[in-house]
Amino acid sequence: MTPTRRIPWRVPRAIVLVALVGVAGACGADEPTVVRHGDENPDPAQAVFVTSDIPRFWAAYDAGGSTGLAAPFQSEYLSRASSGLATFIASRNVTATSLATMVRNFPRYFADIRPNTLRLATDDALLGRMREGYVRIKEIYPAAVFPPVTFLIGRFSTGGTTTGAGMLVGLEFYALGSSTPLDELNQFQRDNVRPLDSLPIIVAHEHAHILQERARGIFVRLNKNLLEQTLLEGGADFVGEIVSHGNINARLWDYAIPREAALWAEFQNAMHGSNVSRWLYNQGSATPDRPGDLGYFIGYRIAEAYYNRMTDKRAAVRDIIEIRNADQFVTQSGYSP
Repeated sequence: MTPTRRIPWRVPRAIVLVALVGVAGACGADEPTVVRHGDENPDPAQAVFVTSDIPRFWAAYDAGGSTGLAAPFQSEYLSRASSGLATFIASRNVTATSLATMVRNFPRYFADIRPNTLRLATDDALLGRMREGYVRIKEIYPAAVFPPVTFLIGRFSTGGTTTGAGMLVGLEFYALGSSTPLDELNQFQRDNVRPLDSLPIIVAHEHAHILQERARGIFVRLNKNLLEQTLLEGGADFVGEIVSHGNINARLWDYAIPREAALWAEFQNAMHGSNVSRWLYNQGSATPDRPGDLGYFIGYRIAEAYYNRMTDKRAAVRDIIEIRNADQFVTQSGYSP
């Protein structure tokens, strides 16, 4: 991460000690509707974090799943799913067989991350940081609502997503310990697994997507072009960083900052088209010479430029979340590396 990156204004930290995730777009015709995400309560003190699926996964693991048996994952985990996990199962094609295959392929990795995944339910400090972030976004953006967050173990397909059940976070990506073995994982997995302590960052990013959707701006537009999708993803990274003080795509900066002007020139030639394959969701095709997901970097930098230009920082955050005209937003940002 380069020291030139800065966010000049922060909402003061507040800790709330109270009881208690690809982006899913809404569909519509001339007037798109908004997908409601579970209990959309407006009070961060009532936000719900669902952790009940985690011990069920390990019950299945102990009942034979660790040896590659599929049946325990069905009976102990999938058949007893929370509403969030049930939605994830359907949307991400999670099966008992796919879970058994994953555990069989990465035995030492899963044996190592078990304590950290189970610790989530009892780690008051970590849950407190997530609640603290909710308080912060409510102060910045009063229209914020707080659907449930379900922590589950998937099949290494996604670290976080949003659906009608709220935010869904694949904990297999966020449970590294200091000596977790990574040699069993492929490059995509090694690039994306993180410590449990990073969970507030992905929660803040996915929560920003939910706020974008509810704002009925470019998020709910059908057939979004590359620029629109880039502003949504980069904007979620930027807002998420204000909230959590972390960026899930920080790895891009070392590569992108020295090449920023060239990347922007290249991006402008493609940004009004629909092909995102060189810029977004392309970690699987990344090479040592060009990392995937560079659109997140471009979108972040445009949002950052807009924010730095605005005197009213709360209004700036609102505008980033509620973008309605992508080209106008870029012009108003003054972004020109």
